[in-house]
Amino acid sequence: MSSTRRPATEEPLVHVMSGRSHDVIEAQMLLQQAPSPQHRASNRTPPPHRQTNHWPPSEATAITGAALFPLLGGFREQFVLPPDDKYRCEKCRHVLVQPRQTECGHRFCSSCISELLSRPNPVCPADREPLFPDKIFRDVCCQREILALKVLCRSEANGCKEQLTLQQLPDHLTTCPYLEVPCPLGRCKERMMRKDVPEHLNRKCKHREISCEFCLCKMPLTDVQKHKETACPAFPVSCPNLCSSAPLPRSELLVHQGECPKAQANCLFHRYGCSFKGLKEELKLHESSFVSEHLRMMSLRSSALDSKVEDLRAEMSERFQVLPGLSSRLSEAEAHNEDLRERFRQSDQKMSTIQNLLSSHSEKLLELELELRSVRSLRDEVEALRTRVTALEQNRSSAPSHALVTLETQLGRHDDVLSVHEIRLADMDLRFQVLETASYNGTLIWKIQDYARRKAEAVSGKTLSLYSQPFYTSYFGYKMCVRVYLNGDGMGKGTHLSLFFVVMKGEYDALLHWPFKQKVTLMLMDQGAARKHLVDAFKPDPNSSSFKRPVVEMNIASGCPLFTHQSQLEAGSYIKDDTIFIKATVDTSDLPDP
Repeated sequence: MSSTRRPATEEPLVHVMSGRSHDVIEAQMLLQQAPSPQHRASNRTPPPHRQTNHWPPSEATAITGAALFPLLGGFREQFVLPPDDKYRCEKCRHVLVQPRQTECGHRFCSSCISELLSRPNPVCPADREPLFPDKIFRDVCCQREILALKVLCRSEANGCKEQLTLQQLPDHLTTCPYLEVPCPLGRCKERMMRKDVPEHLNRKCKHREISCEFCLCKMPLTDVQKHKETACPAFPVSCPNLCSSAPLPRSELLVHQGECPKAQANCLFHRYGCSFKGLKEELKLHESSFVSEHLRMMSLRSSALDSKVEDLRAEMSERFQVLPGLSSRLSEAEAHNEDLRERFRQSDQKMSTIQNLLSSHSEKLLELELELRSVRSLRDEVEALRTRVTALEQNRSSAPSHALVTLETQLGRHDDVLSVHEIRLADMDLRFQVLETASYNGTLIWKIQDYARRKAEAVSGKTLSLYSQPFYTSYFGYKMCVRVYLNGDGMGKGTHLSLFFVVMKGEYDALLHWPFKQKVTLMLMDQGAARKHLVDAFKPDPNSSSFKRPVVEMNIASGCPLFTHQSQLEAGSYIKDDTIFIKATVDTSDLPDP
């Protein structure tokens, strides 16, 4: 007995033979019906020898849609010998289905014990002992004995004399010749014993397939008459004009109507206004008798057509006179419009270029101007000090020595400050030059000169990598650069050229979307005529720190340590005049404005 508390309804229904084929499993799906109160009462006392079949014929013959085990209550088969009371459920008094044994030793069907446990304060109906779900277990031994009990076939009323065990019943029902089954044809609702199915399909079924006696097409029996009356091409039909010809196949009727002597036809001059309609002989007489009338109709129609033609000619002539003038005006307007478009496009490009240059250089020019002013003031101070020093040197004999030392110290300090400002001025000039060459459309072309010397420095470890000038996705966009290891890095060290992409800290990062998600394409450009550029592209990993918002000057580089082998680089036309070109492109097509 299990010590774990678990609802009794948790255990699934166990099929008798789980390893059988699909047909056997279908045969197991039989008869689910709850017993009526009268049936339950009548089964409390077992009959002396054989039980009466209480299954309704319509349900006893259904194979699909039901299970061997009834959903409610126990088995209601006809047993060859009356089952012992130990095989009967204490609640429904039928033979046990999936027996469960309680702590007090009584047995119940699985569905019956589940129904008892669903009540408040459940008790055993046999001894009124309380029931607990965790004290109820499956009685596998009892189930095995029940499945070995012999029963009569459910088609015994139809003549089947088989006696077999409950476990064998599903297999037998798949082949029992006396079992009632529906007609295999879906539209037929009749039922018959399995052994009578061939005769039903050959002689009795209203939906059996037969061939049309005229066109030999196959179809259900119920559709034959409609087929003959409406669609059969070989079915003999009479002429609708009631002529003397014999009935002919329906497929030839249309040809016959064109030749039928009793077919009604319109006069040949119907299009000119003649309304006569009659048989062919009558048409010939009509045409010979009304020649003048037909000619008059044709003349009237011809006159009307001539009048319409003249009106159309006059209208077309007027329109043709206007067309040359309209065509020339349209050509002039198109030329003028095209000229305006070109001028507007050029003006727009110039204005955009000027605005971009002004916006990028105005702030830097202001900083340079302030630096120049500071330098000029310092130079003036230095010149004044030098003048004073010169004057003091002339009067050195009369001036105290400590005052001269103080002045020389001040002069040295001012010279140092001037040197610092000159260095800052040179740095600002360098930054200005970088800004002039910076790209703001997401594309960088980096020219690396003195390749042999820089490669030798990389091999010796003096300069392992080089950084490109910064480039941007827009004037207020992401700031980026490219880093190259001419002698390789990581897995490519000593064998490959390694190329990496770097996200830098920019002035407008607070307005941008992070992490950086734009597609990056890195390219080593072929300087030969073939233009076989070496290309690699990647989409940034949003979880990588390389593409998050920079908190220092630049993020960790990310790219291709095995971008290209040194032999491929030096054997091709990628190096000319000791120079290589590297191109980086960032996709800005779906980049939102800051």
